[in-house]
Amino acid sequence: MSSPSLHLYLLSTRLIGEMTSNIVIIGASYSGLPAAHYLLKHAPESWTITLINPSTNFYFNPAAPRALVEQSILGKNNADLFIPFLPKLEKHGSRFTFLHGKASAVDTNSKTVTVALHGGKGETGVTYDHLIIASGANTSGGTGKEWGFKHARDGNTEEIVANTRAAVKAAKKIVVSGAGATGVEFAGEIKDFYGAEKEVLIISSSEELLPQVPRTDVGASARKILTKIGVKVKTGVKVVEERPATKGVEGVVELVLSNGEVLSADLHIATWGIYPNTSFLAKDLLDSAGWINMDEYMRVRGTQNVWAIGDVTHWGNRKLTTVDGQWAVAMQNILSSINGGGEEVFKKYVHSDELLMAVPMGRRFANAVVFIKGWKLWGVIGWLLKGRTYMIEAARPVAEGIVTSGRVKI
Repeated sequence: MSSPSLHLYLLSTRLIGEMTSNIVIIGASYSGLPAAHYLLKHAPESWTITLINPSTNFYFNPAAPRALVEQSILGKNNADLFIPFLPKLEKHGSRFTFLHGKASAVDTNSKTVTVALHGGKGETGVTYDHLIIASGANTSGGTGKEWGFKHARDGNTEEIVANTRAAVKAAKKIVVSGAGATGVEFAGEIKDFYGAEKEVLIISSSEELLPQVPRTDVGASARKILTKIGVKVKTGVKVVEERPATKGVEGVVELVLSNGEVLSADLHIATWGIYPNTSFLAKDLLDSAGWINMDEYMRVRGTQNVWAIGDVTHWGNRKLTTVDGQWAVAMQNILSSINGGGEEVFKKYVHSDELLMAVPMGRRFANAVVFIKGWKLWGVIGWLLKGRTYMIEAARPVAEGIVTSGRVKI
């Protein structure tokens, strides 16, 4: 959109704003989508919601480690990996607006979000009275390549997932680098589904798998399960370079390890490295790593009426289990602010880095490890909680605004 057109658009939205007030939400995943549903239900009728997202589908990415191997083995609800989220929201009529695209800039002085529209359709802008940033994070393996473990930056997650699944199917020798929960699950799922058809190696830069867990016996148990099903494990080294295989070497890529060893593989998928989707924000709103600096009320530090929830915040422990606590505080404080309240009535967010983790490695009974608040539990619990279906049955209630990811009623 040209500058004069953008100016007219912003002017018109301000004139409309004399009659209504607008909450803009950037991102439609586990933080942004429940926020849109909640505020449409609980904010005054004079308040409208504008949702910005590069895709029109909700992606249940906790199931990615299995879905990237074979979607059908998620069970009877496997089609819920991707769910259109607009039908339920559009029932709110003129109170809801969807902008299909990505936020490209935020001006906190003019309270304006600029949006690059999907499909190269130009730019538009929208003004806000409250802004919620829920744009999340992505994994890169240090290379910037997306494999489908998170929502794609450009909204083409379905395409990326299909391409990864095809690459896994075609490869004979697969190296998974990164031995956090995602890498361990993914390596286990490949071997469980394909068996002897594929050689699978997982590489950990730490001396044990699942290095984020403070008890090494949990990682040791994961190593034992993977070894039992035929996954090779290499620890204490990391991939420092990926390059095309030289002539005469079997495989598509060569991987140079930190100890000087060179491995060949048909496919290398890196599951390590997470970075925030905050390129559209001013640097003074971010910490040195690009995460949003937050205050104790879930506001973006140094701003008024700008909030952030989920992976994009500077709080650590970026797991689904932490989202609900942040979301609840932000929703309560936004409603309080709308109704004229301030910090004297705001709820404070207390962050916790306690881990709650269930890591299945295939569909076999009890092939899982579980770590909850310092306790290592039986593998059968991980299989019951997650290993059977990767919780895909929980996708639709979130996508349709019935509950949050933690199953809190909206």
